Amino acid sequence: MKHILALSGGKDSTALALAMRDREPETPMIYLCTPTGDELPEMQEHWKRLECLLGQEIVNVSDGLTMRDLVRSQGMLPNYRARWCTRIIKIQRFEHWLHQHLPATVYVGLRADEEDRIGGRFDCIDGCDVRFPLREWGWSVSDVHQYLDERGVRIPKRTDCARCFYQTLTEWWRLWRDYPAIFADAEEDERIVSEQRGKAHTYRSEHRDSWPGALSELRKEFERGRVPRNRHGVPASQLEFDLHDERQAMCAWCAR
Repeated sequence: MKHILALSGGKDSTALALAMRDREPETPMIYLCTPTGDELPEMQEHWKRLECLLGQEIVNVSDGLTMRDLVRSQGMLPNYRARWCTRIIKIQRFEHWLHQHLPATVYVGLRADEEDRIGGRFDCIDGCDVRFPLREWGWSVSDVHQYLDERGVRIPKRTDCARCFYQTLTEWWRLWRDYPAIFADAEEDERIVSEQRGKAHTYRSEHRDSWPGALSELRKEFERGRVPRNRHGVPASQLEFDLHDERQAMCAWCAR
C-alpha cells in the first residue's frame, strides 16, 4: 500500500504535508506535484523549500508539456466554462500516475469548514482509498494559518498559473510589472488563438469592468501609468497583496 499526498503548494496541502510528517512520521509518504510549467519563480522556490522541510524529494508528475504548449496546441484559451487546463495538466496526469501505483491511499487537503467540497473522486478507483486528515483533525482555515505561522512557513502570493484566467486586474498588473516577459507571452497566446479562431479570444472576459479585455490593450493602459484598484479602492501599487482578499474564486485544485 502506497501513501500519496498531492502537494500543490497551497496553504492547505502544505499544512497537511507538514502536519502528517509531525503526526504520523511512520507513514512512508510520497509527496507529488503536477506543475503546469507556468508557475512563478517564487512558487518554484516554495516547492524547493518544502523538500527541505519534508526531508525528501517531491515527485514531479509531468509529461513535459507546459500550459503555454497546451494553449497553442489546443488553439483555445481556458476559461471558467472550459477549465481544460485543470483537467489535462492536473487531474489527468495525477490519475494516470496513480493507476500505475495502486493500491494506494491518497491524502487530500480538504478542511473541516469545507463540508461541501468533494476534492476528487479517487475513491471510485479500485484499489484506492482516500483520507482527509484536516477534516479528521477538525482543522478550519484559521487552524491551517496558525500551524503555518508557528512553523514559520510562508505561502507564495500566487500558487496557480501566471496566466490564470481567474486572476484579478491587480494580479495582471503585478504580472506586467514584475514579470513582463510572461505577460508578453500571454499576450502572444491571445494573438495566436485569435488568429486560429478567426475572432478575438482573451484571458480576461470582455466587459467585466471598465478596462480592456485584451492583454495587449491592457498593457498599453498600464504603460500610460493607469493603475487598477482592488475591491476596497486601494491602488495596486500601494497595497500588500492578499490572495484571499483579492479574489473569492480561483482554480480549486491550484489553490490547495
